Amino acid sequence: MHRIIFLIIFSLPIFYSFAQGDKPPVEVYLKQGKDSVLINNKTISVKRQPFTLIFVFNDPGRFPGVFMNTSLTKDYYRLGSTETIPDLNYLPQKVYSEHKFNPNKELKVNQEFFQYFGYNPNANWNKFDRLIKKNGKIIAYRKVKLFDVVDDGRKIPIDQMKYNLFLTFEVIEKRNSYAYNEIYRAKTKLKF
Repeated sequence: MHRIIFLIIFSLPIFYSFAQGDKPPVEVYLKQGKDSVLINNKTISVKRQPFTLIFVFNDPGRFPGVFMNTSLTKDYYRLGSTETIPDLNYLPQKVYSEHKFNPNKELKVNQEFFQYFGYNPNANWNKFDRLIKKNGKIIAYRKVKLFDVVDDGRKIPIDQMKYNLFLTFEVIEKRNSYAYNEIYRAKTKLKF
């Protein structure tokens, strides 16, 4: 009997670590109206109405942000799960800067560059409309009403959007002073 109890107690941390390992570092949901859809490598039909991207950071101490490319082309979207993102080591340098965080409720659209959605808990700084700490996770919200097509300067309100968009989400981790590892990737096609 003692051996069974010892075996159960010894096995609990292992089972717990496997259960924790099942969650990706970040989950991204698209919420429109009352409907929420997990962005998980699929096409999502979107109404021409504002929506909210909801980011759930499952390991916020280790992964406090996610890179997102929003494009009219499939450059990043078409990559297979084992293909490396081009210029992965330069991803942090390929980020648009926002002087004020999301005042126009927009997403930047470009085939090469990314937006970084993250937070710094020590500086009380983040790039979200709202941020909630719950059960060791960070849940962050980013409202979208407008698309800023950077290449040609167009600003397209969501109710006038006629193009499909391809979103690619990347979580990376620094490997050494000049290289990064890809930790997680998700993508979706938004069909308007």
